Amino acid sequence: MPQDRSAQPGFFTATEIVGREDWLRLHLNENPYGPPPGTVDDVCAEASRHLNRYPDSGCRLLRERLAERFRVAPDMIAVGNGTDELVLLASMTFLREPGSSVVTTATTFPGYVTSAAAVGAPAHVVPLVDAAIPVAGITAAMRQGAALAFVCNPLNPTGALLNRDEVMELIDAAESSGTVLVFDEAYLDFAGPAHEFALEAVREGRRVLVTRTFSKAWGLASVRAGFALGPPELIGRIGTTATALPFNVNRQAQRAALRALEAPEHLDRVRADNTRVRELLCKTLDSLGLGHSPTAANFVMVQVPGQGTEPGDSTRFAARLAEEHHILVRDLAVLGLPGRLRVSVGTEAEVERLATALTQLLGRR
Repeated sequence: MPQDRSAQPGFFTATEIVGREDWLRLHLNENPYGPPPGTVDDVCAEASRHLNRYPDSGCRLLRERLAERFRVAPDMIAVGNGTDELVLLASMTFLREPGSSVVTTATTFPGYVTSAAAVGAPAHVVPLVDAAIPVAGITAAMRQGAALAFVCNPLNPTGALLNRDEVMELIDAAESSGTVLVFDEAYLDFAGPAHEFALEAVREGRRVLVTRTFSKAWGLASVRAGFALGPPELIGRIGTTATALPFNVNRQAQRAALRALEAPEHLDRVRADNTRVRELLCKTLDSLGLGHSPTAANFVMVQVPGQGTEPGDSTRFAARLAEEHHILVRDLAVLGLPGRLRVSVGTEAEVERLATALTQLLGRR
């Protein structure tokens, strides 16, 4: 049974924070700058004209524009209701055979394991190594016969990033073992195009899948749109599974994504602003004596002070931030990282508000 977190101190459901505009949301890695200019107008216009009409079930125009942007063929792209749905579709597609299993890392996005469980497939969870992606462990697990593997890069929740050699090592191992390897790159837009090693492999015809989202850097979390890139054979199989949900990406999501693709400069600005404020956040944490991990994403994993070698009580710390200061952060104890919090990178003003709250909680000047 899924764990009921609603009873945990400091855990607030979406319903409980609706209408509380004074609350600071640093728990979901949202983009505080919003979507490209004109996107809201486009979405409203689409709704006003066609709310009574079904969307294009094949997302033809969006796939064509994505193909142009990423320099691949349209049949190498699948679009989904966020990357969450694409993770589920991949599990439904590649874990059908009896005995099929999935490989992923510990303490990361839980959707990989829950999607596998939804189709009755076991998961081989590889522990992290110093908060980094355990390349050797994943490689070994794939060679033991896993049908599917998910690698989050940059890694949620630590922000660790793979280099080219590590990406190639994983792809080589997947191809030799027959594993379908999926790089979940929901946060790679924050790292920048210099790290698109898996995408380069897709263009070269390697047998690997890459998923991206419009929810994070593009600021479109509300409308739900994500996409996968890969060989036509693998994308085609995912597409066949997706026919069970013929209108999974609504008109407003498709229109918003198309508008976003017309404004690549917005992504550049968001990346630059995120980098600048992330550095400010890290300096703030340093000044307060709070340890944190290197990150290439729009979040920072923070260590809560403890006693001696014992980890701090991150659950209570997160609860106090919420209850006393109306600041939401993600307690990572539920993901197997006690004593750590994941804090989204907000705006400069939001970092200042967080700094004030942390100073008071820590009893520091």
